[in-house]
Amino acid sequence: MPPCLCSFCSPHGLARRVPDAGLPRDGSATLLDIRTEGEYRRGHLEGFRNIPLDPLRAHLAELDPEKPVFVNCQTGLHSYLACRILAQHGFSCAHLSGGYSFYRAVTAEQLAQSAYPCGMEK
Repeated sequence: MPPCLCSFCSPHGLARRVPDAGLPRDGSATLLDIRTEGEYRRGHLEGFRNIPLDPLRAHLAELDPEKPVFVNCQTGLHSYLACRILAQHGFSCAHLSGGYSFYRAVTAEQLAQSAYPCGMEK
């Protein structure tokens, strides 16, 4: 079932959906960005380590299997695939729906200032 899109129009709905809100930044979890090195260099979420999806399997030994892994990509599809790979190797994993593109859209100042409840646009 698709999400209710009306809540995406309100500032409160947007704030609840900031992809990295509430992620542990104290080292108790692995924050993993699986985009290409070029995509990562152009912008990334604070605290996220870059291991691209293609060589991920070769880098699994670098990750702590005792820590949950939060995975980010550009739109959410590749992070879903990365979570499947990680889960197959015993990791507890979650991916950030919408990825970095959604994060940028939600946190962009012009969007936050121009977001109104559905039907209430100026």
